[in-house]
Amino acid sequence: MESSEYQRLYELEEQFWWFQGMQHITRALLNKYSGSSMEKKLLDAGCGTGGMFSLLSQFGHTTGIDSSTKALELAAKRKNSILVQADVSYLPFTENSFDIVTSLDVLYHLNVKNDVEVLKELARVMRPGGIMLLRVPAFNRLRSTHDEVVHTRQRYGKSELITKLEQANLDILFVSYANCLLFPIAVAYRYFLQPKTHGSDLHALNPYLNMALAFLLKLESYLLKYFRLPFGLSLVAIIKKNDLQ
Repeated sequence: MESSEYQRLYELEEQFWWFQGMQHITRALLNKYSGSSMEKKLLDAGCGTGGMFSLLSQFGHTTGIDSSTKALELAAKRKNSILVQADVSYLPFTENSFDIVTSLDVLYHLNVKNDVEVLKELARVMRPGGIMLLRVPAFNRLRSTHDEVVHTRQRYGKSELITKLEQANLDILFVSYANCLLFPIAVAYRYFLQPKTHGSDLHALNPYLNMALAFLLKLESYLLKYFRLPFGLSLVAIIKKNDLQ
């Protein structure tokens, strides 16, 4: 991610519709598959500026890692997590250290040279019976100038993600697209309306529009408790560590 984006991210992520909506989706999936308990240990692998810490701390003692000094400086202001500077490819933790691992829009990044090896490394620090919540952007055809700013290596298709999870010897409990209800609008915008020099999608919106968009993702959080959505701008997965690992 461009350095200038971290400050914008820190300032907007608590009220911006996309982050609010993804918090609802994250909460719904963690409630269903892990339950909340402060006795658990949780790793947020690629925590950025720490916008998820308040939510994740409801599910266990949270440790956040990121490779960016700038991101960690901003995350430290939130004071809700232990912070460690590290790369997701080489985690400075012993095997079986965490009950829950979250990797939220990290695997797709340009700095991740081998996503299957990163998945194996994330699984290494999970305890037997623990779970991982993974989120990545979907559909490479939807690449935009925003992807350039945030250093996207690739966006994923569902079958491709499943294949990589299987290659990492992980047990898949749930995989679904997310941000489905806004998908047609997003496709039209990215193909026909988005300016070539638009840059990042992260900027303040009209409060009423922001509230409406967040509501649609909140609605999806209820749907994802019972259904897998057929398409969307993101993919979410719940994964269990293989007992043989």
